[in-house]
Amino acid sequence: MLNTKIKPFNKIAYYNKKFYNIKDLDLKNYWNLLFFFPYSFTYICPTELKELSKYNNMFKKNNCNIYAISTDSHFVHKKWVENELNFINFPLISDNNKNLSKNFKIYNNGYCERGSFILDKNLIIKSIEINDSSIGRSIENIYNKLLMLKYTSLNLNELCPYSWIKDKKTIKIL
Repeated sequence: MLNTKIKPFNKIAYYNKKFYNIKDLDLKNYWNLLFFFPYSFTYICPTELKELSKYNNMFKKNNCNIYAISTDSHFVHKKWVENELNFINFPLISDNNKNLSKNFKIYNNGYCERGSFILDKNLIIKSIEINDSSIGRSIENIYNKLLMLKYTSLNLNELCPYSWIKDKKTIKIL
């Protein structure tokens, strides 16, 4: 899956008190974070989404859109945002037919696993992180991966060790 183009999709999203259709081509020409979460109205998911909301402006400054995705319906997403997630500042996409979760190979017995996928401007998967549903993800680490991927996409003869986040020292390749 890594370094492959995503499959076409057409889904319903909820954002800013509105439902709208979103398809794969709407993501083109931007970096994107597809942030799959198992269920609405659960324990870990809102903590991750709250942290993601805090980082959203930083992602946007780096030309990266965030989309949170679960197998819940768009009506469930609407209710959850209205009742508990008033801080959400990015769209929630419904994958209630499970096709998107299956395409990203994170579908598991009725729900999607906790997965994060960073896509480049051409909809190529550049980073994959899949965690057990019992643990949350570090949004800071995901953001740092985005920064490193963007840098290496513009500097093809350089590699980013993780220390690059602090010192901006790359490894030059010939």
